[in-house]
Amino acid sequence: MTTTTRHTVACPCGHKGTIRMRENDAPFTRQWESYSLEGLNGGSTEVDGFLSWEEVFARIAPSCPKCGQKLTPDHLTGD
Repeated sequence: MTTTTRHTVACPCGHKGTIRMRENDAPFTRQWESYSLEGLNGGSTEVDGFLSWEEVFARIAPSCPKCGQKLTPDHLTGD
């Protein structure tokens, strides 16, 4: 089974976007995670296993489409 979770990222300029995380949470199967962006510039990544937020941000390099600010895990809102 695949679970999708969205994490809000807020730029200091006021723009908000999300990191969409999909993961395989089925028991007795290969663990994987996939990350993509909604409303932000940057890339996507998929990995077997798990990533820390620092690794996720390093791989997808999210930035604000409004002002160009590079975003970091400190910009996660917890929403």
